[in-house]
Amino acid sequence: MTDTLLNPLHSKLLSSMDGVIHGVTSRVQGMGRADGNVGDTTPRDPEDAWQMRIAWCQAIGVDPERIVRTGQVHENEVFVVLAEHAGMGRRRDTPTPATADATITQAVNVPLMTLAADCLPLLMYDPVQRGIAAVHAGWRGTVMDIAGESVRAMQREFGTDPADIIAYLGPSIGGCCNEVGPEVTAAWREIAIDLGERKEEAVTRPRVKEHFDVPRANALMLEWAGVRPENIEISGICTKCNGEHWFSHRGQGAATGRHAGVIMLTDIVS
Repeated sequence: MTDTLLNPLHSKLLSSMDGVIHGVTSRVQGMGRADGNVGDTTPRDPEDAWQMRIAWCQAIGVDPERIVRTGQVHENEVFVVLAEHAGMGRRRDTPTPATADATITQAVNVPLMTLAADCLPLLMYDPVQRGIAAVHAGWRGTVMDIAGESVRAMQREFGTDPADIIAYLGPSIGGCCNEVGPEVTAAWREIAIDLGERKEEAVTRPRVKEHFDVPRANALMLEWAGVRPENIEISGICTKCNGEHWFSHRGQGAATGRHAGVIMLTDIVS
């Protein structure tokens, strides 16, 4: 399959917690047919993507046959994954259980996977009620508050106290590179109106057009939803700036590959 030594990216906060396994795949030059790509939608090679998923899942420590992945459409729907959904969406020829950009579960040994290439992979863990989330947050999902919707879904379904949530915001296009039109920042300012002046932390204007900082915006919405700031970790990696190691729609074009955020509850808590 590949002789490449894989090194998934890990969150320091999540890595310090018992009962959860996680990792973020990356772009690895020369790995497989497309540099370690795990996205299997056209025009990508689905069989190569499946082999890459196997390799990455083995490196992370989860069973690729039990991956759950939904159809991502840049909205804010949250799908509750049950044990019987294990394996759905693991590869192109297996059906996904739903169309949703966020998945949450309390089922053990069921890896949740979210794909990205400039969008934000957001992984969350509630160590008290034992629930996890995998969230795909592009700018559209961000201005629809998919982060907050995911927290509220965990509250509703699992009894989660947002103050217990550990959140990891993985690599995505950063405010340094994410030049956007006025409709994007207008939508952000509308949904984040209750944040007051803090909402401007996610917007800069280094040149003529404004830039939108998706990781910062999602961190702000997580705080607004009740997640403690000290429980929020932002990777700080811009996928466009670091295109050698990450897939970037903005930097490499629409046909580029995808990296994945993966998170799973284990059945043994020390």
